Amino acid sequence: MKEKLLNLPFYLICLGLAFLAHGVFLYQWTRQHYMIGINDGGSQMLPFKHLLYNQYTNGEFFYSFDFGLGAGTFSELSYYFSTSLVFLVSVVIVFALESLHAIGSPDVLFWANAAVWINVIRLSLVLFITARLFMYMKITRFPALLGASIYGISGMYLRHATYWEFFADAFLWLPILIFGIEKVFREQKPGWFLFAVSISLIDNFYFSYINFLLAGLYILARLAIRQEPNETGWLKAVAVFLVTGIIGFGISAVSFVPAVYAFLNNHRPDFEQEIPWVDLTDNILFTSRFIVLPAIFVLFLFCFSLYRHKTFRLFAVLGIAGTLLHFSPVAASVFNGFSAPQYRWEYFLSLVAGGTVAAGFQHIKTLTRRQFAVAGVLTAAVYMFAVWMDQIFDWGAQSTALILLSLLLTFLLTLAVLQFKQPSVKVLLAGFLIVSALGFANIYQVEKILEDGRIEHVNKDLLTSSGYDTAEVRGLIEAIHEREDGVSYRIDWMEGVRNNTPIVQDFRGLSAYSSILNKNLLYFYLYDLQIDMGRESVSRYATLGNRANLHSLLQGKYAIKEKGDPNVPYGFTEMMSSENYIVYENGNPLPFARAASAVYSEQQLESQPAIVREHAMLTGIVLDGSEASAALPAAKEQTDAFEVQEAEATFRDGNLAVSGDTGGIDLVRSDSAFAEGDLYVSFRLEHISPNKGFPLTVNGYETSRKANTSIYRTYVDDITVRIPAEDTIKIRMPKGVYQLTNLQIFEEPYNVLQEQSQKNTGLQALSIDGSQVNLSYDNSADEKYLAVNIPFERGWKAAVNGQEAEVLKANYGFAAVPLSEGANDITFTYRPPFFYLTLSISLFSLLIGGLYVFWSSRKTRI
Repeated sequence: MKEKLLNLPFYLICLGLAFLAHGVFLYQWTRQHYMIGINDGGSQMLPFKHLLYNQYTNGEFFYSFDFGLGAGTFSELSYYFSTSLVFLVSVVIVFALESLHAIGSPDVLFWANAAVWINVIRLSLVLFITARLFMYMKITRFPALLGASIYGISGMYLRHATYWEFFADAFLWLPILIFGIEKVFREQKPGWFLFAVSISLIDNFYFSYINFLLAGLYILARLAIRQEPNETGWLKAVAVFLVTGIIGFGISAVSFVPAVYAFLNNHRPDFEQEIPWVDLTDNILFTSRFIVLPAIFVLFLFCFSLYRHKTFRLFAVLGIAGTLLHFSPVAASVFNGFSAPQYRWEYFLSLVAGGTVAAGFQHIKTLTRRQFAVAGVLTAAVYMFAVWMDQIFDWGAQSTALILLSLLLTFLLTLAVLQFKQPSVKVLLAGFLIVSALGFANIYQVEKILEDGRIEHVNKDLLTSSGYDTAEVRGLIEAIHEREDGVSYRIDWMEGVRNNTPIVQDFRGLSAYSSILNKNLLYFYLYDLQIDMGRESVSRYATLGNRANLHSLLQGKYAIKEKGDPNVPYGFTEMMSSENYIVYENGNPLPFARAASAVYSEQQLESQPAIVREHAMLTGIVLDGSEASAALPAAKEQTDAFEVQEAEATFRDGNLAVSGDTGGIDLVRSDSAFAEGDLYVSFRLEHISPNKGFPLTVNGYETSRKANTSIYRTYVDDITVRIPAEDTIKIRMPKGVYQLTNLQIFEEPYNVLQEQSQKNTGLQALSIDGSQVNLSYDNSADEKYLAVNIPFERGWKAAVNGQEAEVLKANYGFAAVPLSEGANDITFTYRPPFFYLTLSISLFSLLIGGLYVFWSSRKTRI
């Protein structure tokens, strides 16, 4: 009981340290600057919090038509916040405050303001939990707090919490996981390990993967370096870990399985660049963005007599192993699922460094001055080597000065501890080390995050200005909402490169940005329809390339453009305007649900150009794997009507060498008969340069292509661009060497679209309520199928007139159902993939886990 009563003041100390660790960011907060990354922080973290909070507090937990063209948020946003325990607790607290009218309705700006406070609270818990772990391992309170500070008050915590806030949750679960491992070894009690496995898998499948790899390393080291004479034998311990781990997986099934399914149903090109085994360029003693090892840790590693103590030996060995792994991009790739190397796992190195320091500090008095002298010389040599190896070392940086001062004072105070043998000097050393960690954390915030990461620009002005959330555009969107009484219209608008603008500005748009997206939609954009998004990049889709057919098919009823922008889709006319923007309305809208009997197969259309596929979706329905029942639609190819002319470039046999600052080819038409409609210009373009991206323009249309070495490259080099009908097509790119092949030009007079838009629709009623869509359709023409604008993904169920119906994949990325003749009442319902099965497994596993823990507890007492 006494120990429990001591927990509160000890936690308050941790809370105070967490506040001090965020000193710079707290000061920035008083100036309306936020602890949010300027790119992913503003483009993903804030929008997703805003979206999920609105969903959860309105009783919707599974699906949203406000996320891109529609998505299962429970599974696809599991990588972010949909199952994050920290976020869910935040939702409960914020909703309670909102219900009590203590705060207004939370918006994106609210979550930006709240970020630093959430990170402070989380860090206080990290410090408290980690210190308790070290104390359980028989390290006294003060050294345990010192070790926890080295773990939590680190650059990586601040980096994760700022740029990708959900990453920082892993700092909580790793020490709990290791605590669970220690409970199995020391007491044969699996309860904490079961809890840690379950909570990790529920919280975030990606970091549970990383944490389990790290836990595996820890278990291997633990089997080799026993801590207690009566510990659980290795065979029994491994059996406990396996059984408990399986039960933990079962408990998490309702969250983990849909998340993994979403990950597998995502599309991202394979990382094809060579990954070296060793890379020594990162200076982890001075300038690393990921982790900077404290001087006391390096010094203790060379105090060889400390290795007699088992706890020190365990953490030191893991610290050395972790340091070596840090310099291996292959290891970074393994921790990132064997993809591009990502240095996100080094919080483990911070943890074992903290454990090394805590255990070493506890036994510091056992060192002799001679042992210290040897360790000091070796430490100084390592630091000099780090400076010599660093080709861009900055002697004038604030962090350099602090690290060198810390190194000197660490030597002096450690020597004083050994010389005077006084507790007060030892306390002085520990206090200095904690203050150094706090000082470095705040300097890291200034140099690595505010300045290098440009976070100093993330303020209220940015989040309410052009490029993020323009008030002028918001006014236009509100005017559209007031004018519309439908539930399915979409607006083509995006602030700059912020693909999640629709979430921020509360409208249904045509763009999305997330590390996990529906593969069917990505294929629809990248391969099936070759929709250029104005910017090549993975993990996103955007707009519809100003292609009128696609706008009509996907309810793109409005487009907002800056005044003077020539890229207005065909058939769109000005509806309203403001000082800088114009709202255009689609003159050829199509309904949310369309019936068809003409069936085209994806295989039938495989070699056809994008315009033919558009016409197939307009005149019928495209099904995957079905037998075609209709002849292919016609397309007017006019490639031969255009003559190729060089423009500050040489073009021979598909090889294009641009000699001017900007050049390319002109396609000049000799016959000017076609004047009404658009041209579809398709070609394959590859840049013969390993490390340089470039802009590409086709008449008034602008897009950009990634460097060949970019990890964000799509590797999709087949491009289709829609432009208004012109006699001359100018394709331009910067000076360089390219391959330009497979050139095709098609006319699109939009006869097919206009004919389809004038047809009477059988859609009688439509309601969309999150994960349920209800509609009534009068199939008096006895059509065979009904295609709906619901993105196809596993989890959708359908009922037609009360009878279960098969949900088909139609039009490359959307859903359809078979129709009955006459009136059809149709209900679509979404639940995460395998939801009811995994829910049953979770409940059953929870029961089994409770019985297993109870049985294990009784057995150890007996």
